[in-house]
Amino acid sequence: MGMSGAYELVLEHYRRPEVPREIARFARGRWVAIHCARRDERGRPLLIRYERGPRGRRRPLSVRGPWDVLRLMKELYSMRPRTFYASSAIYSRLEGPEDTYYPGTTVAFTPTWDIDNELQGWRATLEIANAILDVLERSGVVKSVFVKWSGRGAHVHLHEKAISPEVFSRHGPLDVAYAIVEYVLLKIEHRVIEVREHFKVGGLKVENKMDPQRVFTCPLTLHRELNVVAVCIRPEDLWDFTPEWIELDGFRHWQGWDRYEVGEADELALRAIEVVGPYPRPYRPRRRKTKRLEDM
Repeated sequence: MGMSGAYELVLEHYRRPEVPREIARFARGRWVAIHCARRDERGRPLLIRYERGPRGRRRPLSVRGPWDVLRLMKELYSMRPRTFYASSAIYSRLEGPEDTYYPGTTVAFTPTWDIDNELQGWRATLEIANAILDVLERSGVVKSVFVKWSGRGAHVHLHEKAISPEVFSRHGPLDVAYAIVEYVLLKIEHRVIEVREHFKVGGLKVENKMDPQRVFTCPLTLHRELNVVAVCIRPEDLWDFTPEWIELDGFRHWQGWDRYEVGEADELALRAIEVVGPYPRPYRPRRRKTKRLEDM
C-alpha cells in the first residue's frame, strides 16, 4: 500500500462520527498538539501546537468541539495529521502564547501515570495499571479514574474534577497533580520491579511526566506510528482487555471515561502534598522546538 493509500486509512478513521466527538470531549479546555506524518528538513515528524489567530497572532491550538477536529484535519492535510494530543493542564483561556506560560491561565491538571512498554508485553502493562488502581482505591478514589491504552503502553488518568478547586487553588494545580502521581509511584515501586522481572520486560517504565506543557494522547486518536486506536478502559473491565480492543477495524472503547465524583481525591491530594511536597523545580518556559503553523 502506497503513502496515499495508507493515509486514506487515517482519514477514514477520523471520519467516524465518534472519533472527533471523543477527541473533543477530552481536549476541550486543553492545549492541543497534532503529530503529523510529514517531516521537517531534519527528518523529524512535525508537531503542530499553534495556529494563526486574529491579526496574524500565534494562538495555541485548541479544540472546542468535533467540528474543530475535522477542520484541523482539513487545514493540515498537506502535513498528514495523524495523532491528536491534549495537555494535562486545563486552561480558562487559550488566546495567546502567554496563556500557556505556567501558571498563565491554568486552573487544573489531570494527574496521569504514564506506563511505557512494548505492545507484546501488554499483560505486564495491565499489572502496573492494576497496581495504580489498587493504591487509588485504598485512598478512596474509585469513581474518578480510567485507563487509556495509548498504543504500546497505557495511561491511568485521575479526573481533575475529583480534586476540589479549593485544593488546586490553595496548593497550586501543578504541585497537586505532581504530588499525587509521585505519591502513588512511591507506593508501587516494588511492584514495578516484580512485574518487570516476572514478565522479563526490561523496558517497562512507569513515570511521573507531570509538567506545565505535557500532552497525552486523546481518546480514539491513532498512535503516531502504529495503526492502532487509543481506547479508554473501565477499571472494572481491565482484566478483559486484549490487544484486539485497539484494532483499527474493531476497536472497543468505554465512553464513560469522564465520570467523576467531586472531591473524591481531596484526601489523597492533601496526603500527597504532605509526603511528596511541590513540583521539584522552578518552571522555565521551553524554547519552541515545533514549527508555527504559519511557517509551514
